[in-house]
Amino acid sequence: ARCPGVRVLATSREPLGVPGEVVRPVGPLPREAALRLLGERGAAARPGFRVDEDAVASGEVVRRLDGLPLAIELAAARLRVLTVGQIAERLDDRFRLLTSGARTVLPRQQTLRAVVDWSWELLDPVERAVLGRLSVFTGGCDLGAAEAVCAGSEGREVLDVLGSLVDKSLVVAGPGGGGMRYRLLETVAEYAGERLEEAGERAATERRHLAYYRELARTTDPHLRG
Repeated sequence: ARCPGVRVLATSREPLGVPGEVVRPVGPLPREAALRLLGERGAAARPGFRVDEDAVASGEVVRRLDGLPLAIELAAARLRVLTVGQIAERLDDRFRLLTSGARTVLPRQQTLRAVVDWSWELLDPVERAVLGRLSVFTGGCDLGAAEAVCAGSEGREVLDVLGSLVDKSLVVAGPGGGGMRYRLLETVAEYAGERLEEAGERAATERRHLAYYRELARTTDPHLRG
């Protein structure tokens, strides 16, 4: 109030929640920027590397890593010992593959698992439960599906938890199909799925998922005919 001309630019995992704050989300890199980053970091790891030496595999790497700069840098570091095609083939096991971060960065930024572990540990138990359950969806879901599949006995509204996870940059929300849709980046979905399995909740969550979409198909079917 005493310094009305002051402007603060803060980078944060989530909004600060202070009066006058204007949030500008920083999303994943667009495809061309992601490919450029892969090319630059790849050439630093293996001189002479170019993304067009295998354009299809390079595109697959940045797509499956959701344009996340840290993940792309970790993948590029692997070009010292693997081709970009081999990296693309091994992304189903990305947490074991992407472990070669720079020694000068924080420990949580040296491997892909470490950075997601760090975000997971900052969640409360209800947020972890809902994030794990969201991993059963392919291609995201709307609010109704999330409420039907992800609600538990924790006593908090799924909508409130979704809002918290969106603020923490772990769930991506965007308009689609007449309402907001919620989805996980592939890396987050794989990690959350592992955690859901560890909690022994996968089978029950998948049954709720099946029941919801079976009922949706039953009630929608008459409107698709005639």
